[in-house]
Amino acid sequence: MSRSFTVSLVILLISFVSPVQTRAEKADVYFGYSRVGANLYNVYTPGMNGWQLAMHFKQIHFIGFEGDVSHYNQNPSGFSEQVTLAMVGPRLTFGAKGFSAFAHGLAGLAHESATVTTFPSTSYDATSYALGGGADVPLFRGFKLRMTGDYLGNTNAPTTGYSPSNAPSHFRAGVGIAYHF
Repeated sequence: MSRSFTVSLVILLISFVSPVQTRAEKADVYFGYSRVGANLYNVYTPGMNGWQLAMHFKQIHFIGFEGDVSHYNQNPSGFSEQVTLAMVGPRLTFGAKGFSAFAHGLAGLAHESATVTTFPSTSYDATSYALGGGADVPLFRGFKLRMTGDYLGNTNAPTTGYSPSNAPSHFRAGVGIAYHF
């Protein structure tokens, strides 16, 4: 084998074996549907639907900072409840060829308000936290489908639910669109 052929073969093999280099993504924005578990903010309440908005800035290759705002509500007959969360924290991101997964730890505030037609409105503020992560699947031109899951809690969460065997469900799950830039 000639030396130039060997060098060409090595370069060709390295180009196939090495990971594909894409543009460096420094930030992403996410918006999507989110659901929290039953009895998490008040006793005798079902799970709530809402939305989640998150923004992430990478500081180093895989370490970044995330801000998260979400809002949930429910309106069964004669009762209305709204919960808003605002949290921040670190995020670790790992990925290859456009796919990525992340883990985060967030902390912040929760504001809950409830109204029952025959009673005065109540509300409270509490410290809130989320431990979890998600995964992004590429769609097109920087847009990705994101699925998330978190263990969620707050300092004012009830310790029981509808019955002693039905304690609060400390989860948050979501799906939506993320744009990476």
